[in-house]
Amino acid sequence: MATPNNRMPIVRPVYKTMKQIFETLFSKSGSSFRQVALVEFPAPGMWSLVFLSQPPSGDLSAMLPKGEHVSAFMPCTPNPTTGFFFYVLRKDLIVLDISVESAMTLLISAGMVQPDNEAPKQLAALAAAAKAAQAVRDTAAVK
Repeated sequence: MATPNNRMPIVRPVYKTMKQIFETLFSKSGSSFRQVALVEFPAPGMWSLVFLSQPPSGDLSAMLPKGEHVSAFMPCTPNPTTGFFFYVLRKDLIVLDISVESAMTLLISAGMVQPDNEAPKQLAALAAAAKAAQAVRDTAAVK
């Protein structure tokens, strides 16, 4: 059975190109992305997917505020070859238990294609956890 991308002439070349890019970016070797997380962006209460790689080097780490930082890449939807790269405190992230490939499927489709049956449940649970964590932080800030 032909996959949908093989039946659509415009999608086929885009799919092949994107597949090559992601096979390179997300390979198991080298300094590829290892984890998926949520970071509060662009405003309080709004959460975005980020891909985590290595912590900053010693010299750069010394220049950052105190705390454990990680490198994060937040790709844009639906073109994940663009995005934002930044260092973020690990404590400000919610690490997700989904694969990089599953998160990329979700991101490229702007949430329209769920990677598998478990991903929506996991994301809903993680969103609830993020909301609870935010409530704790808000309560602590008031005290």
